[in-house]
Amino acid sequence: MYFDYINVTEGDFDLIISNYDNATFIIIIVFIACVCASLLKNIIVNNLIKKTKFEIKSSFIIFYKHYRFFIFFLFSAFLIFVWGTNYYFQIYSKGLINSDILPVVKYFYAWVLTYGLAVFTSILIYIDFLIFKNNIIFILVIIDPFFTQINILSRSFLIFFAAYLRGFLLFIDKQKILFSKIFVIKLILIILVFTFLSFYSVSKIRSFKFDKIHNNQVPITIASTFSNFFSLSFNRWVGIDALLAVSQNNKLSYEFFFSSWKEKKNIQKKSFYIDNFFGRFKYSGLESENLNTVITPGIVAFLYYSGSAIFVFFTIAILIIIFSLIEKLFYIISLQNIILANIIGYTLAVRFIHFGYVPANTLNFFLSFGFTLFIIFVLINFIKKSR
Repeated sequence: MYFDYINVTEGDFDLIISNYDNATFIIIIVFIACVCASLLKNIIVNNLIKKTKFEIKSSFIIFYKHYRFFIFFLFSAFLIFVWGTNYYFQIYSKGLINSDILPVVKYFYAWVLTYGLAVFTSILIYIDFLIFKNNIIFILVIIDPFFTQINILSRSFLIFFAAYLRGFLLFIDKQKILFSKIFVIKLILIILVFTFLSFYSVSKIRSFKFDKIHNNQVPITIASTFSNFFSLSFNRWVGIDALLAVSQNNKLSYEFFFSSWKEKKNIQKKSFYIDNFFGRFKYSGLESENLNTVITPGIVAFLYYSGSAIFVFFTIAILIIIFSLIEKLFYIISLQNIILANIIGYTLAVRFIHFGYVPANTLNFFLSFGFTLFIIFVLINFIKKSR
């Protein structure tokens, strides 16, 4: 019953029942690693990092109250500038490559659109509420992920918004804020409407930008949008297809694992994963020249390139503890901004869920976290009263 009607769409896998054993064993190992790491994480984080009280400078409160409108105007202008220039020049988006943009410009847009704007938004929301005790500013929780995800041609609005929402709910619980049932119903309806609009808009833009020929395209309608949304909700989960394909491959070894780190980004050329685990993959001749089709194995399948379940277990456990410490560090530095901490946790999770394509670029990813932490530290020093 468990293995009936399985369709492996992104990898080479022989659907013989006995071939599932190895992948199922690795899945169990990973779940055990998650449980063990979560228990250790609570002990380590609670013992090493203690909560501290803070106060906002009275001079900053006066400044913020006086220039509140101007600050929001500048921030809104910055958002519109980033969204507008990125859409027009196509600097950073899912799947599309622009080789004419300077690397430093591309890195900046990749940072702000991946999580930088969300970091600034969460700081502004948090500080504004601490000073004014007014939740109207939380409208940015919807506006930022909505326009950012459309801008980068991503259909992940609902998941990105969920990261915001989790931080928001933890924050209002900490502040002892109560909401009526009417408010909750309105919020659910707003989320549903914005989710549909985001998915529909991205599908429309993708159909235009991803393909060379537009005359014979299937039109994007309301019905097809709902159908695609539910199809992706059930089928578009990175990891299991790749693990099934990797688990029955006879190339697995530590040498093979380390060779994957040499992968370079090449447009319209097969990635390391596709080349070794998805032989039946073919590029479509109808795709745009600057479309870089990528299939990522995910962190579990990638680690299992080594062929070692022990290596997978300990690496997953260590990564969970390290990421928890990073999330906690951002939480402490940002004056216990739980919304920002959720954005950081979400960004780390998404990065490693989709891990495996040009893995050496992870160094740039972590450098961006150091850069972000420095910016937050400088901003908070202007806000926090020194002891």
